[in-house]
Amino acid sequence: MAKNLAQQRREEIINAAHKCFVTKGFHATGMADIAREFGMSAGHIYNYFPSKTAIIEEVISRGMEDFYKNSCALQESQGSYQETLDQVKRILGQALKKERIILSLELLAEASHDPELEKVLQVADVKARTHLKDICYPDSEDPMDWIRVELGMATIEGLGLRFLRNPSLDFDAVCEQVADRIYTPREKLKQQIRELQSLKG
Repeated sequence: MAKNLAQQRREEIINAAHKCFVTKGFHATGMADIAREFGMSAGHIYNYFPSKTAIIEEVISRGMEDFYKNSCALQESQGSYQETLDQVKRILGQALKKERIILSLELLAEASHDPELEKVLQVADVKARTHLKDICYPDSEDPMDWIRVELGMATIEGLGLRFLRNPSLDFDAVCEQVADRIYTPREKLKQQIRELQSLKG
């Protein structure tokens, strides 16, 4: 029971911090602000997190867990175009929420003059890139595969900025374009493999 209560408290603190970071900005948010949002004293928060950076590390860690699950689900859903499209809509629906984009921008801005936070973000980025490379291009030694991973990540991150600047952007149409780029090349590759196999046969 104590473990469950501690986990619940950590969850409540994370949610309170997330709200403060989005509304006030990461730099302007202090532990006292999080405590007020949380409804307890700042000293109580220190029982669970030693610093504001520790809180954001937990936020990033949870984001990485979602990223791993979503990317694997997308990779496994390509039995048909519709399956790919459905997964793209689900994943982008989460990734392109305004508060998530704002928090990401806040962290990047703060990291530009906070070496500790910058390191945390860089480590998370290396893990994300490596994960995508491993599931998209397993056992490949082609250096261009890393560039393809970078372009894919840049596309998703860039879409967040576009939706902030252009809220009227057609979400469904964007998802269809993303699904096309994911599904079509793989189908072409499968077709090429089938053709090669038929020639050998």
